[in-house]
Amino acid sequence: MSKKYADFNKLNRLLVASFEAEKLYYNAAQDVNTTTLKRFLNYMATERNRMSHDISNELHSRGIEPLKEDAEKGNINRTWQEIKETLENLNEDVIINQCVNRDLNNVKRYDELIERRELPEAIITLLMKQRDKIEWYTKQAEQHKKSHFKIDSDTKKNEKPKNDENKGNDDDNMSGGKIRSLRAI
Repeated sequence: MSKKYADFNKLNRLLVASFEAEKLYYNAAQDVNTTTLKRFLNYMATERNRMSHDISNELHSRGIEPLKEDAEKGNINRTWQEIKETLENLNEDVIINQCVNRDLNNVKRYDELIERRELPEAIITLLMKQRDKIEWYTKQAEQHKKSHFKIDSDTKKNEKPKNDENKGNDDDNMSGGKIRSLRAI
């Protein structure tokens, strides 16, 4: 029984790690300026909240008190130094990397609990589903990061070269040919 209790203790620690991931995603969403990235990060925070809630319910149903010491959301525990550093060095790729790294660490925790098979089968099934979701979300985050504010090499190849012939044409001169001036018909 003490071995099973140890696994429930690890599950409780996974709950805390899930709360921390939620907080990280929530704070990241507050820090970024791009609407699409902000929406994505907020969705990830919501998903981590759902996962935490499911784990908490499983613990509760078995008479184990869920750890809630790190359940506070938002910027409550952020120091001025962290906020200042974030504002000075705002790099959205770094923010996504931090979130992904947290998730990858949590996946290791999931794997450990799943491989041991010491928890009830319903919890193992829940953990497998959550782990698979997190792995899928990390792939989505990586893709989001790659497409974020980056110009594809194909786009650069298709741009018209700026030469003396195009200088007189206002249509091509405006911001590299991307913004067209409007003319009355």
